[in-house]
Amino acid sequence: MKKISIRQCGVIIVMCIFANKILLMPSLMYQQTSADSIFVLLTLFLLDFAMLPIFIKLKENYPNKKLYDILRDKLGKVVTKIIYFAMLCFFFFKCLLVFSVTYVYFKQQIYQDEFIFLALIAFLPVINHATISGIRAFSRTIELFFGVVIAGFVVCLAISLFTPISTPYFFVSSAKDFFLSLYNHVFAFGDFIILFLIMDRIEIKKGQTKKLFFFALFAIILVVSLFYLFYAKYQITAFMHNNALADLLVFSVQFNAIGRLDIIAMLTIMFITLFQMEIFSYAFCDCFVNIFPLLNKNYSVVIFDILFCILYYVFIGRYETMVTSALYWLPYLAIAINYILPIILLVILIIRRQKIEKKDKNFI
Repeated sequence: MKKISIRQCGVIIVMCIFANKILLMPSLMYQQTSADSIFVLLTLFLLDFAMLPIFIKLKENYPNKKLYDILRDKLGKVVTKIIYFAMLCFFFFKCLLVFSVTYVYFKQQIYQDEFIFLALIAFLPVINHATISGIRAFSRTIELFFGVVIAGFVVCLAISLFTPISTPYFFVSSAKDFFLSLYNHVFAFGDFIILFLIMDRIEIKKGQTKKLFFFALFAIILVVSLFYLFYAKYQITAFMHNNALADLLVFSVQFNAIGRLDIIAMLTIMFITLFQMEIFSYAFCDCFVNIFPLLNKNYSVVIFDILFCILYYVFIGRYETMVTSALYWLPYLAIAINYILPIILLVILIIRRQKIEKKDKNFI
């Protein structure tokens, strides 16, 4: 089996950390906790970051084993399939949320009208090809464009410094609003779950694990910087601006003789969205194939496309419905996948360690 390098794994982590956090989330969070949303963000990142050591230990104990096989051996086939079905739904709705938010952004900025057919024709074939080609192929593509994406992101942050900004007001929200915001926005996190799903496809050599922490911290710093600059720029009206990364360039889109600079944000968001949808689509199809082993990846891609189109049009074609779902009922799913699943894996590791220690004592 062809495996991905630690760097390719790192760029996948960065794209997952960016997912659903750089456009709409700063505005939604501000409505609940104002600038204290930065502390909510840091808390959720800290909870997510705790998953990384669990993944590394799991990889060290089961270097070439699939997550499905580990869970099946320890929990049984039925429970494992239930867990994988929950992950399938988790990644599917993440992909749908990314598409919905970005679609509205491009509709507002470029087309000023509905262009859903054009969007689906442009996105789905590329995503399908990436999924069928495999994680090694599209991770190399992300790695190739990684520098361009990060440069675009940093440029957007840097340009905002040329506009009026001031220190946001902190510690203005109640504890109740703080914890409610934690719950409402938990679905946008769980950024390291993808690592557990593809653990058998990751090649980690001795001493390389620190690179995963570097990539994760790098992406977290960029997102936190975005939130801070956004709130420093829009101290009162942040709730009105739904496209944070792009809105940082407002009042500075005309810069000397260069012309409109918001094209930088558009291209950066386009690449990030495409890569995120490829990752989540691949995760969906991987879960599908493990649940239904008699069906290959081609079937899973077809099922993904059909479900994507049906749910977008019939159930959550309205932007408000998708956002409301992500804030109120999808967090239940996120809590199960983001926290309960890693805890289960941690218990498996602890039991395994105890068995090894007991075996060593008996041997002595």
